[in-house]
Amino acid sequence: MSGSKYEGCGEIGDIRAVFLSQFHPDQGPMIRCQWPTDFLSKENFDSLSSFIIPKNELQAHTITVNCLGYKISGYPTYLHDGKYRRNYLLFNLCIVSYPWSKTVQFEPIVRKLSQFFINLEKESSILHLSGSENDIKEEARLERMLEQVYNDLNTESRCVVECGQNSLQLCVSSSGHDPPHVHLHHVPVLVGGQGGGGQEWDLTTTQILPHIDGFNHISKIARLADVGTSLVRACVQNLVYHKVVELTSIFQYNNVYTVTHELAGLRSDKQFRRDLLASVARRDSLAPAPTFRDVYTFVSSFTYGTTVRDLCQRLNPAKMGFDESRLIQLCVMRGVLRRVHRYPVWTGSASDCSESSVQDTRLLQLMTGEHSTDQICVAAGISASSLEKRIDDDSSIIVIWK
Repeated sequence: MSGSKYEGCGEIGDIRAVFLSQFHPDQGPMIRCQWPTDFLSKENFDSLSSFIIPKNELQAHTITVNCLGYKISGYPTYLHDGKYRRNYLLFNLCIVSYPWSKTVQFEPIVRKLSQFFINLEKESSILHLSGSENDIKEEARLERMLEQVYNDLNTESRCVVECGQNSLQLCVSSSGHDPPHVHLHHVPVLVGGQGGGGQEWDLTTTQILPHIDGFNHISKIARLADVGTSLVRACVQNLVYHKVVELTSIFQYNNVYTVTHELAGLRSDKQFRRDLLASVARRDSLAPAPTFRDVYTFVSSFTYGTTVRDLCQRLNPAKMGFDESRLIQLCVMRGVLRRVHRYPVWTGSASDCSESSVQDTRLLQLMTGEHSTDQICVAAGISASSLEKRIDDDSSIIVIWK
């Protein structure tokens, strides 16, 4: 069953393990304790230790690592005190999930557990490695807490951890509606401020954010950021979950749109009108300020069969002072416009397909009526104009608009 799942599919799996890692002054990064015991081998931990016990600038940040069949979420924590060798203590409390599992719901848990262990350390030095028999005793106590967290969260989705006079309540929060599946042809658009208004993102998300410009699709973002497509999909889904981005379709001048009943709201919602005019105004100092009349005329002129290029040639939005691509993007996100997609269907015979080149065969196999031209272009790695020419030149291909 799990073989059909992928990172970013939006599903939540059980917690596979909970472990506490520390930086030992002599041995370096190590697993202090884990539950189930011996879940993570020393060899695999050593391969991942530079991410689990990272450099100083990454401490006090939620970090998620997906590698070697493990998806590990942790919160590296640094304590400075002269009582420690090297004058500091560095640890990371981590939850291990399946590679495909959504983990955003575990981020508050690893942060709260880390703070709980800080309080215990300050009170009773439960994490301090002194080299005495007390280390073994404290390790057993830590392991019992990890076992409880593992069992209770998997069975009840909540847990009350107690240690001496200290207690901590944990709960796997409901994420409400799952964000939509993210596909390679989807285009993420920032809506929650640049980069989420100062939120602390993981390293991969930080790497892809500069390439989210409202026009690059997932596959292109992965290529520009030099990040695997599955990771980009997962990161973007997380951003959708946090309402930092929304998903839209690829913008091209041969796209066809149609107005919806929300067009009436474009006239009646004065705040939306003001925001829209401010957002679509051209940055050219010589361009005139756009008027609502011109913007409304452009938007309301969309009908079946009318492309963006047709309207631009007829109405000249540049002369009116607004950016047509940004206007269409915002109207689609608001529901004022709806993209009318094209779904090619190849009606030829199997013998015709066998005589085609490998690339052409791949194209024809995608033309089942289930894939839009956006999906086909991204999957096959060809331009929209090349696909359009291929469709026009082949009488065996019909196009369904919907």
